[in-house]
Order: sequence, then structure tokens, then C-alpha cells
Amino acid sequence: MSQEMLSRQDQLLELLLNSRKGLSIEEIATRLEISRNAVKQHLTGLENSQLVKKDTLNSTGGRPSRNYVLTEKGINHFPKQYAWFCSLLLAELKDEMKDELFRAFMRRIAEKLAKTLKPQFLGKNLAERTELLVEIMQSLGYHADLSTGPVNTETAIEAFNCVYHDLALQHPELCEFDRTLMTALLEQPVEQTGCMANNDCSCLFKIKLNADCV
Repeated sequence: MSQEMLSRQDQLLELLLNSRKGLSIEEIATRLEISRNAVKQHLTGLENSQLVKKDTLNSTGGRPSRNYVLTEKGINHFPKQYAWFCSLLLAELKDEMKDELFRAFMRRIAEKLAKTLKPQFLGKNLAERTELLVEIMQSLGYHADLSTGPVNTETAIEAFNCVYHDLALQHPELCEFDRTLMTALLEQPVEQTGCMANNDCSCLFKIKLNADCV
């Protein structure tokens, strides 16, 4: 797809963002100063990408026309500042708490999340729980995998990215959330021996596989 077409589609999305009631093909063509056929082509591509959709049918006394609006995906296509806002919140919380209280706060959040996920882990042995945990991490955007030690008595979960890396650089206490969540779901102590926020190549979480837990 050409750069010009991408630029036109971005312009079209911005038009719809500023016209929440939607615009017709004719209105879009007029504002972008392009043909109706060109607008239809752009709209087809944006519909296929689920960024826009047909909405209300307008009756102007002549031939009815269909308005186009942004979908939720289309609205979310525009930049967000979630990390920036989260950083403000965490910085404020940390100022209000002592270090250990802030760490305890992270542990409480992890424990509450673990309770909602716990039913998925019921009836599974440690190896199965570990595999399920990796699947959940992958669904959250982690590039995570299992790493087994040479004597097969020690298993680790290795994540090659951090989904909140910039936040973890500023607030390393976030790692307490990961460790607590993993420990609660695996029902086994987890030790973090590698952290990307500390310039390690990956985040490594070691789980001891005792014979009575497998």
C-alpha cells in the first residue's frame, strides 16, 4: 500500500474522530477533496481492518446516504498515554507510602488477580500449572517460554520482553507483582534471577520442582 494511501486513510480516520455522528461518502469526499470512488476504496480497506463501520442512514430529502463512524478499534487506533498516566499514579502512591508498604501494595494486587485466575489451575499438577501460566503470560503479550535446567530438577519461566518495561525501570517494585502472582498460581516459591529492568537479557523466574509437587 502506498504512503499516499496510508496518509489519506489517516486523514479519513481523523475526520471521523472529529465527527462522532459520522460522515457520508459525499461529505468525506468534499472535505478530503478526492473523488467518491477514492473514498469508497479507502472505506472498504478501513472496514476490512475493522476501523470504521456503517452507521445511521441519513434522509436529506433526496437519495438516502449512509454515515460512516469509527469502531472502538478505530478510536483505539489513535495514540494513548496509558504508561505516562500509570507512571504518575505509581509515583504518587510511592510518595504516600514507604518502600515496604509500596511493595506490599503490589503483592496485594497480585494476590487479588491470582484469586480470579485460580479456578483455571484447580486439579492440575505443578508442571501443568506452569505450562498454563506461560500460556496466560503469552496472552498478555509476554514472549515467554519454559526453560528447564540440566538436571531437570529446576524449571524456569523466561520472558524475553516486559509488557511494562518503562514503568519497571522507574518502579522496580512492579517485579514484586510478577513474583507474587506466579507464586500464588503455582503454589510454589518463585525466585527472580534475571530482570530486564536491570539490563539482563530476559526476566527469569525460577521454580523449584520438588518430587511431591510434580
